[in-house]
Parts: sequence; C-alpha cells; structure tokens
Amino acid sequence: MQIKKKYHFLVWLFIPLFLVSYFCFDLIWEKTWFFAIPLMGFLGMASIAFFILCITAKYKPGIFVGISVIAIIATTEIANSELFKSEKVLAATLMDDMSAIRLSLRENHTFEMVNSNIASEQVFTGNYKLNGNKIIFLDKHFDNDFIPDTLAILENKIVFQFNKDGMPDTSFARYFDIDKNRIKQIPNL
Repeated sequence: MQIKKKYHFLVWLFIPLFLVSYFCFDLIWEKTWFFAIPLMGFLGMASIAFFILCITAKYKPGIFVGISVIAIIATTEIANSELFKSEKVLAATLMDDMSAIRLSLRENHTFEMVNSNIASEQVFTGNYKLNGNKIIFLDKHFDNDFIPDTLAILENKIVFQFNKDGMPDTSFARYFDIDKNRIKQIPNL
C-alpha cells in the first residue's frame, strides 16, 4: 500500500502538532479549558490514525516521526514521575469548597506546592528549610500571600497563623491536613 503524496503533508502536520499540544497542554487548559480536551482528542486520534497508516504503508519517515514522538512523550513522563525525585518526607493537603492545595516536602529540601481547582492547576517548586517545627519557604511558593512564608507543624496539621492568645487558627481552609510525615520528631509548641 502506497501513501499518496498529499497524505505525507498530513503526517508531518498532525504528529508534530500533537507533540506541541502535549507540551503546551497546561497553557491551553489554563487559557481555554473547554477547548483543550477536544483539541488533544482530535490531534491524538489523527496522529494515531496517520501513524497506523504509515506503518501499514511502510512509509519510513512517518514511522520514524511517530516512534520519535512516542519516545519523547514516554521520556518526559518518566522524567516527571516520582522515579527520579527525592523521597517525600511530608505530604499535606488543604481542601476548600472549590480547590485543593497539595504540599510535598522532599528529603533534598525541595518542595512542591500544587494549587488545583476545577479548571486549572499551578505547580510551584523551590527550596525550604526546617527550623524546629517551622517550615520556612526560601523560594516563591504561591501566587499570592494566602499562604505565608513560614508555616508551623502541629501534630497532624500545618498551621498558617496563630490567634492573639497563641492558639493555632484551625478555622476553615486555614491549615493543611498532614497525610504523610516522615520528618524526624518535631517538637510541639
């Protein structure tokens, strides 16, 4: 089976477009979330169809492009997985009505703070240090001042603020629930 010359253009169009949209998915989702899934679905299905067409027609350049895209995506996913990251020593979650913030502290003194809501997700990474039961963020950890630079670990919570009597403020959406804590013994205040 011979791929017609006019389809060569489509192979070279759809497969690279799918790769570009894969790497820009967060931006597409943030700007036009209602358009992101149909776009990725269309480009993904078209890329798969043209890749299969290239395989059946033994069109070597198209097969090479398809395998290259698969290898690039697989390598990216493996590199971003937990496989190559330092082990988590603390994981905590702050839930409110419409969003969630997940905090992960790692052994190598890096953190990840993921702010997600129904339509988007922001990831902040950087360095932190511990001072007693306090977590001090050394890098920008949020896009506003909702979460301060210093947090306090108290039993199974990470608290933002204390009231005038020195008691932790555990009102709605004012603390993280600790899911995992492997930090060595932390003294309480």
